[in-house]
Amino acid sequence: MFDLKQDRRLARSENTQVALSRLLEAARHSSKLEALALGDELGLLVAGAGAADLCDELAATAPLFASDTVRPRQDVRRLAVEGGELFICGRGANLEPQLGRVAEGCARILFEKSASPSL
Repeated sequence: MFDLKQDRRLARSENTQVALSRLLEAARHSSKLEALALGDELGLLVAGAGAADLCDELAATAPLFASDTVRPRQDVRRLAVEGGELFICGRGANLEPQLGRVAEGCARILFEKSASPSL
């Protein structure tokens, strides 16, 4: 039987982009979400899982919905990173509980990669 959690642990990547994409895909798969996206302050997609066009759209609109000038939506999470902010968002039923777990995973990956000594 296919065990996604075990498979993900065996397929870890040293590449930050790949690691973030695998995290989002595992979360999307386990929660049966349509898409998850991680975008930057400019609305550019950093990593995504699901249809590429939908991930681009989610990343592009996330900073607007997370803005203090617009009523914040519950389905966008801010993630403070060195030098700025990233936004995690998605589409699908039961999205809210998954966003917290994805935010924790993204923070772990980004912290580990920034703390790793360069060769």
